[in-house]
Amino acid sequence: MKKKTLAVLFCVLLLAGSVFANGSAETAAPKQRTLTIWYEGNEAESFTRLIPEFESANPGIKIELVNIPYSNLANQELVACQSNAGPDLMWQSNSWVNSFAQMNLLEDLTDEMQKYDNLKNFQNEINPVTLELGKLDERIYGLPWSTEAMSLVYNKDMFREAGLDPENPPRTWAEMIEYAQKLTVDKNGDGIIDQYGFAVCGNAPGNCWFRFVPDLWSAGGEIATSDLKHGNIDTKEALEALKYYTEFLTQYHVAPESSVNNNSGDNRTLFINKKVAMYIDGQSGVMNVQKESNIDVGICLWPGKNGPTTAGLGGMYVVMPKNAKNKTDAWTFLNYFYDTKVQEWFPVAFPVKLEAQKAERFNNYRDERYREQLAHTRNFQLLGDTPTCQTIIMEMIQSVLSGIATPEQALKNANEQITAALDV
Repeated sequence: MKKKTLAVLFCVLLLAGSVFANGSAETAAPKQRTLTIWYEGNEAESFTRLIPEFESANPGIKIELVNIPYSNLANQELVACQSNAGPDLMWQSNSWVNSFAQMNLLEDLTDEMQKYDNLKNFQNEINPVTLELGKLDERIYGLPWSTEAMSLVYNKDMFREAGLDPENPPRTWAEMIEYAQKLTVDKNGDGIIDQYGFAVCGNAPGNCWFRFVPDLWSAGGEIATSDLKHGNIDTKEALEALKYYTEFLTQYHVAPESSVNNNSGDNRTLFINKKVAMYIDGQSGVMNVQKESNIDVGICLWPGKNGPTTAGLGGMYVVMPKNAKNKTDAWTFLNYFYDTKVQEWFPVAFPVKLEAQKAERFNNYRDERYREQLAHTRNFQLLGDTPTCQTIIMEMIQSVLSGIATPEQALKNANEQITAALDV
């Protein structure tokens, strides 16, 4: 009997020790795992809702969100994917995904998607064009979650002050130059321009790419040959496009002197501060303009050489690096993220799921104009190293804007560099 009592007492002490060491078994919190996501900051406001919502539904997972400026994102992701220090998921511009896949840096998502309710029918719930750059040999390496196209944005009040009809914006290159000249104003006669007609983008590789390539298409040119092995911009079409792009500053002086250093954010700030009358921007950028100013904003189809032209299909993808350390929780996040109800509110631009695009919040002037531009878009070429080619195009533009090279010299040099980048 005494032995039995001692045995019971021993068990009680063991149980008590366990409680004191670990807390109550009923109240012990699950051990949290960290899911690291890299993004470029545009959706910071949406994440304030997403993170607590996701973590509440998945108490074992804590999101670590890392904001990397868009201008540095591609390079940092490239380094991370080639090392062992990358995130579990990362945002990418749609123009980068195929290049990363060709470099064998991304996880093949095709088969695993079929295990998740919100992903198994994904390809049937979107416009297939939006997924093209995320595929390689019919395998899926990236999932688009937003889709947008850039348009010409202008200040309607400045149009009225210049005697221009804000309901009749420019449609051609010639009209763009004409309007920009009328909108460039020295308001007090001191010889210093107070208001420029058009903001040229000369900095940030992706920013320059999305603005120069549509002008190149409008002139009938393309970045690379059809076999994607050689540069194709040492041509009369490319020369016409580059002259048009840069002469707002170098010949007509209707763009700010700072153009060589200005990225899309700088141009947006100039527009908000009423220093420029027209610039190229996307949905999310214009939303910020409307939040931060009282400008009567006009939006129209991208003016081309002879009329409205096609813009590059934009938007963001989410990809999983091949060396991601927490792939299981990454899949849990993806399944949550692609729920149609989440898609309805998360992206500032249009969500990629067609059903989510019907959300009431898109019934406004701004989004109706961008919906129209989406019908005039195309994908960029599936280049082997798009990030490098984007940097080459930016440096080409900068060399002309700064007067270091003529357009002819800049194109010849850039064409050689692009060919070298594609020769893999």
